[in-house]
Amino acid sequence: MTPGPPVVMSRPRALFELPLATLLACGAPSATPRPAAAPPAHDDHGTPELHAQEHEIAEELAQPVDNHRARGHHRHHRFEDAERWSAQFDSPERAEWQRPDAVIAALGLRPDARVADLGAGTGYFTVRLARAVPRGQVYAEDIEPDMVRYLADRAAREGLGNVTALRGDAADPKLPDKLDAAIMVDTYHHIADPTAFFAQVRERLRPGGDLVIVDFKKDAPEDAPGPPAAMRIADAIVVAHLRKLGFAHIRTDREMLPYQYLVFMRRPT
Repeated sequence: MTPGPPVVMSRPRALFELPLATLLACGAPSATPRPAAAPPAHDDHGTPELHAQEHEIAEELAQPVDNHRARGHHRHHRFEDAERWSAQFDSPERAEWQRPDAVIAALGLRPDARVADLGAGTGYFTVRLARAVPRGQVYAEDIEPDMVRYLADRAAREGLGNVTALRGDAADPKLPDKLDAAIMVDTYHHIADPTAFFAQVRERLRPGGDLVIVDFKKDAPEDAPGPPAAMRIADAIVVAHLRKLGFAHIRTDREMLPYQYLVFMRRPT
């Protein structure tokens, strides 16, 4: 896909993870194109366990999924027609198991923080993040042009002048520099090239900046919201993969949410 220009929301004169209940989805280039950031060099003599986990995530992302059992949930599914998806992604029932306010509180954001919502979809977390950082900025990133359009429109409708909608791509979310935090909700299992993608995220975070991954537990019930078990990525795999990209593991929370874990990572200072 050819990235389009960023949509920057200023406060309107008058008067968003993505995503996801049963199906989930997973900006524009800066004026001067950035070279792709290479991940830190890997130690060829690193622990066999980490190498095995790296292979495991690749195998899990590549394996075919029975479309009937997956209830239409595809790893690289296109999420077009944002208005139609919003009825599902923003359903009142989602709050019961997603607990968005508790998740945002766990981030410990300052009111002036600069935060990225990766795979923002229709803005379920974007709008809540924007209200949590009234003097800060939220960069709502998605690879779907119609989602980016919807994010900008939603920010205008809800009077959120601190939201910038960005169109990223599978290998680069095209974020600005010196972010305080980035969060990805229910979308990690959709990322086609997580190594390239999260290497770029790391480069865009300030030293000491946090990355939080919220996704579905491998051992969640088969009938839980989100993807079938065959598509879920275990939290230990997420941690091992991001550590190989230079992040430090702060903690993993498997208790806050009934079907999901929260993995807290940090760019070292």
